[in-house]
Amino acid sequence: MKKLIFVFAALILVMSWVEAQDSNTAREHIKMLASKEFHGRGVAYDGENMAALYLRDCLEEYGAEPLMDDYFQTYNRMGFAMEGVVSMQVDGKMLAAGEDYRIAPFSAPMSNETLNVIFVDPKIMADNQKLADFNVKYADVLPKSLVCYDDSKAKFKSKEETDTYKKNSAYGSNPFGAKVVVKMVEQYPAWGLSRFTKQHDYAYIYVKTGVLTKKNKTVTLQYDNELREFEHHNVCGIIRGTTYPDQYIVLTAHYDHLGAMGEDVYFPGAHDNASGCAFLLNMAQYFSQKSPKYSVVFLFFAGEESGLVGSKYFVDNTPIDLASVQCLFNYDLLGGGDEGITLVNSKEGKGLELYESLCKINEEEKLLPKIAQRENVANSDHYFFTEHDVPALFLYTMGGKTGAYHDPSDTSENCSLTMFDNVFKLFVRFIEEYKNEN
Repeated sequence: MKKLIFVFAALILVMSWVEAQDSNTAREHIKMLASKEFHGRGVAYDGENMAALYLRDCLEEYGAEPLMDDYFQTYNRMGFAMEGVVSMQVDGKMLAAGEDYRIAPFSAPMSNETLNVIFVDPKIMADNQKLADFNVKYADVLPKSLVCYDDSKAKFKSKEETDTYKKNSAYGSNPFGAKVVVKMVEQYPAWGLSRFTKQHDYAYIYVKTGVLTKKNKTVTLQYDNELREFEHHNVCGIIRGTTYPDQYIVLTAHYDHLGAMGEDVYFPGAHDNASGCAFLLNMAQYFSQKSPKYSVVFLFFAGEESGLVGSKYFVDNTPIDLASVQCLFNYDLLGGGDEGITLVNSKEGKGLELYESLCKINEEEKLLPKIAQRENVANSDHYFFTEHDVPALFLYTMGGKTGAYHDPSDTSENCSLTMFDNVFKLFVRFIEEYKNEN
């Protein structure tokens, strides 16, 4: 890993004076991880690596030992970096990046290119023959044009038309062979990275409804977008158990997020998942002072947003004996909590046993309004551990104030952290009282 320099010592020292279970401490971690300085914790501007250094320094400050050399488990993967100036002009009028438009991360770069606008009736995409006829008719101009469509009022006559349309209009698709595809939307859908690992030869852009109209003639685009090989780091620490040092309770959270769209727009990822990282850091600070019976392992995963890449790499290259893991808890989306929490993989087997133990504590302590159950799904970093028979639950909060999912509004200010302290108390008591009966 190339040497990165970032000053965290003063912040860490201040936070070490505060009680670990205090949500105010957590909020300071969330503010830092979700700040502009980390650029959305993606490939752009090395934001993910700066977050990795921050987490490593916090673990070291709190007294957790490295699980491997320098706390890092490193692997390489391709990733998109959209850095520098990003601009979009409609007939010479500059649009507001992030607010008026959002460029998909896999889009081909555009070097101040001016394109003619072609508006398309979305019903064309519901009929493959009509689509083919359209593409033949405009074959000479489509590769140099921007195709725009708005399906907010489109109605289809049959299920076959609906299914054909969905296939041709899926996120990232370009059934026209156009230079740029623009889909008009009233509200932006959640952004995502996991489906695309190569750069396209066209751009795909969401634009707010009404920003482009049939009166508009040209769009000019300027932005760089580099697909580069990138070092990712799982950040791994451990606090050794006093009674069962070779038996593990594992706590995990992913720290990566969606990164940036140029120099002005980034995805803070406070709820998703600076909140889970803050939870683990509070746990590390607490158990460094209250020696646990079982060794507690802290795993901060990279690559979750790219398809659970970091957790899979850890499981495939694990430095610990997975058979010695007593239980694993994966924390993601902890910014709310008014309605309680959900535990994924809690309906059968060891997961059900863990669920029942947590419910018993909750009933005694009156900490959370509800602990809901959900079957096991491959929706977060717990999943690959369950394939190795590790008792693993994925936890997220329900209700409460948070920013929109995978959106620039997911800021620290928009996280209420309503039940953060009580979730902390629930799992501290569980870990302190846990005993393997087998």
